[in-house]
Order: sequence, then C-alpha cells, then structure tokens
Amino acid sequence: MASPVPSLLALAGALATPALAQSPAPVTTTPRLTGYVQARFQSIGDSAVFFLRRVRLGAQGNLAPWASYRVQGELRSGGTGATAATVAATDLYLALTHRFWTATIGQSKTPLSAEFLRPSTALELPERSMAVDSLSPNRDVGVKLEWNTAGVVALQGGVFNGDGVNHAANRDKRFLYVGRAVVRAAKGAYLGVSAAAKPDTTTWDAEAWVERGRVAVRGELLARRRSLADVTTLGWYALGAYGVVPKRLQLVGRVQQFDPDDRVGANRITGYTGAAQYFFSGDDLKLQLEYTVFEEQGPAVDNNRVIVQMQARW
Repeated sequence: MASPVPSLLALAGALATPALAQSPAPVTTTPRLTGYVQARFQSIGDSAVFFLRRVRLGAQGNLAPWASYRVQGELRSGGTGATAATVAATDLYLALTHRFWTATIGQSKTPLSAEFLRPSTALELPERSMAVDSLSPNRDVGVKLEWNTAGVVALQGGVFNGDGVNHAANRDKRFLYVGRAVVRAAKGAYLGVSAAAKPDTTTWDAEAWVERGRVAVRGELLARRRSLADVTTLGWYALGAYGVVPKRLQLVGRVQQFDPDDRVGANRITGYTGAAQYFFSGDDLKLQLEYTVFEEQGPAVDNNRVIVQMQARW
C-alpha cells in the first residue's frame, strides 16, 4: 500500500504556494520563549507527596507570513532520588497556513477529544478525565490538516505513525488515521465528533460544550474497540464551572466514569470532583484546589485524591 504521507506533504506545499506569489506582509522572525511550571501537593489515600507535575519550556515563531514553528520540551523526573531528570520533546512541528487551511507537519497533538486538545494550562481541573487520559491517542508524529471557517465549522484530519510521542519509526508499518468535525450550534455552544483508527483498534469520541459569560459546561463520551481481543472500553465525563467572582474565583464540579473492559462485570470506576480555581493573573498565575472521591464496582480502594496546584505560565 502506498504511503499517504507524501501526497499530504504535496498538498501542504500546494497550500503554501499561493502565499509565495503574493507580496508578503511584514512578519517578525524573532523566536518567542514560552513555558510553564505546575508545582503540586497531592494526597491519595494515606500517601502524600510534593512534586512538579509539569515543567515545560519552548520556543515558537514565524519563518514567513504563511509558515510558523513550535518546539517544546518537558523536564521529566524518574520519581526517585536516584533517577536523574530527563528532557523529552512534546511539540516539534512546522505549520503552513493559507486562508482557512492549516497543515501541521511533525510531532503534535492528534485531533481527538476537546479536553485533550485544550492546553493543560487552560484546564479547569489539574487532571484530565480518566476516559480522555486513557483513550485519546496523545501526541504523535505525522501530518494533519485543518479547515476552519472562523469558528463556525472546523474539520481536522491526520495521518500519524501510531507509535506515540517521541517515536520516529513506524514499527508495525501501519498508520493511525484521525478525523474530527466541530460545528458551532449556537453562540458559545459547540458539538463535535471524532474518530481514530488503526489495524485492530478504533476509537470514537462525541463532545459538546457551552461557554457563556460566567458559565462553562463540557461533556464527552469515548469508546475504544479492539476487535482481535473482542474488548470495548467506555468512558465519559460531565464538567461544569461557574465564575463566582469574574476573572478571580471559579468553582468547578465533575462527574466521570470509566469501564476498562466491557467483558468484566465489576470493574467500572466512578469519580466525583469538587474544585476551585483562584486566578492571580488569569491562567498565567493561578491556584487550583481539588478533591475527588472514587467509587469502584469491585472491592473498595482507598484512592480518594486531594490536589493543591500552583501554576505559573509565561
């Protein structure tokens, strides 16, 4: 089977070609340094720890009016004092734009799930839901295209190696295909569907969210089917947030559920979260407090979670 990547690269080049024929607008090529730190205290059951949840540093900039790039790395710790911290790449890509089109080449987020695509610095809670964290394909190396008509309709599609983040090779020589469509149903209200497929595994996602004034509501339903193993994994969440004091204090609640194996009758997990965000300077400097109660269908586990997290972004 012929690889679809060369044809997509050719299309990306075709999208950029008309921009070359136009008189380019002035553009600065000076890189902009970015980054953020999330320092956390976390207590689960009878254990507690201070640690750095995320430390990411990056640079982004323009190469031309129609071409930009982004490079970002994450400082990761092995979790023990004897293990040295390492630096791993998260985003490494070139983006080419023309009118409503954007082509992204390199390592970037796969277009599945509204919560996954939202930056971790802009999340209402310190952690994503169990379903999104477990079922979204994460970052990958490949090519993706986006067509966006000023927020009314957005279409995204991509072809990726399917081996995950920081794997340059395609070990099984088969690709991961991902597609997503989002429409604005009303002012501040959006509906979307997405799917990801590779041999033996298909993942679906349905999403809806509303953001109006002080109120934000979001929900998703995800499912993954592994045909050879005859296993279906299901999960969903519903989140609501209300700005008690605009741009200063926000209260957040979430209900979520995750069933890792539909063949097993007593392994479903349900989580109930109450949280608050205090903004010192928007998402650039904020404090998050969260308490989550987990309920298991099977034997009870002492895994209720408390998180206190300070975030600084620049």
